[in-house]
Amino acid sequence: MAGPIRVVIVDDHEVVRGGLRLFLDLQEGLEVVGEAEDGAAAARLAGAEEPDVVVMDLSMPNVDGIEATRLVQRACPGTNVLVLSSFVDERVIPALRAGADGYLTKDSSADEVAEAIRAVHRGDPVYCREAVRVVTRELVRTGSRPTGAVTVAFTDIEGSTDVLERLGEEAAWALFREHDELVRAIVERHSGFEVEKEGDAFMLAFGGARPAVECAREIQRAFADHPLALRMGLNTGDVVAENDRYFGRTVYLAARVSGQARGGEILVSDVTRTLAGDLQGVRFVDRGEHELRGLAGRHRLWEVRWQT
Repeated sequence: MAGPIRVVIVDDHEVVRGGLRLFLDLQEGLEVVGEAEDGAAAARLAGAEEPDVVVMDLSMPNVDGIEATRLVQRACPGTNVLVLSSFVDERVIPALRAGADGYLTKDSSADEVAEAIRAVHRGDPVYCREAVRVVTRELVRTGSRPTGAVTVAFTDIEGSTDVLERLGEEAAWALFREHDELVRAIVERHSGFEVEKEGDAFMLAFGGARPAVECAREIQRAFADHPLALRMGLNTGDVVAENDRYFGRTVYLAARVSGQARGGEILVSDVTRTLAGDLQGVRFVDRGEHELRGLAGRHRLWEVRWQT
């Protein structure tokens, strides 16, 4: 008769580890053989105990859950890793690439977590619905990347650090998740491409200037009465593509244009304004010539008055 599934719990919050251990120890066929407070400790513990399953948090100091998953797989290749995170965000794909076998959120029921541990131990991947959406979106976006002349857009939240300090981590992250979902839904409607996301900032790409400007306008309208204020910058030109990322002067200029915007504003380069032409419900206002850090010469910028 096979012995119990040996489990290690990795989380930087002692209360979370204690609560999870208390429940799992009561489950038939499961045995918690250790706890770790960060990724480095998790790798050491996995090497020593050789557990069947590691339940892994992602947000931890020093060594985070993604790097810890790599370290655990290296120390004990036969161990399965089940991510148990507070949020579903852009870290899903890196976690899976690092070797995670499942992804659940901490609002999952205790029974769901226990069954997921059994499933990944059997070799059956387990993903919550939100994680499946992220993976599906990644598959779609890597197959639909625009080529040739691309309009690149940067968007980020003005004063996101102040929002975090003012509202507290839990309330702020709820707003940030809402922001991510809104932006992604609108970008999808306009056939845009999420190139990458870092923190609260998106880098987006479109096959033309017109859909890019229309998408930017709809995003700002969606946040008109929202507690978060977004700033956006767009530029159009040829890009250097490598795998699913873009590089080059076009991208660099778009980032610099975005840096000139304030919350609630959309700024576009002269090229993007020319290619966009006349759009119903959009008025372009000449913001004059600007020096952009790291770029030679002066660059004319236009504000998209999306409120009209």
